[in-house]
Amino acid sequence: MNCAICSKTATAYNKLKQPVCSAHTKQTAKSPLCPDCGLAMSVRQGKWGAFWGCIAFPSCNGIRKI
Repeated sequence: MNCAICSKTATAYNKLKQPVCSAHTKQTAKSPLCPDCGLAMSVRQGKWGAFWGCIAFPSCNGIRKI
């Protein structure tokens, strides 16, 4: 899993449950916009790892890789 800020190997999660490296444990990455509806996205943890998921879920199923 990669750091949401710098793409190095993540070793922890920040307050928003984003995967981060040890240098970025107190920072948060800006969330991207959903490709389907344009709303903000949040980091979600799924069966195959972390990903960006639309905050409008379940109305919108937009996702992005971290």
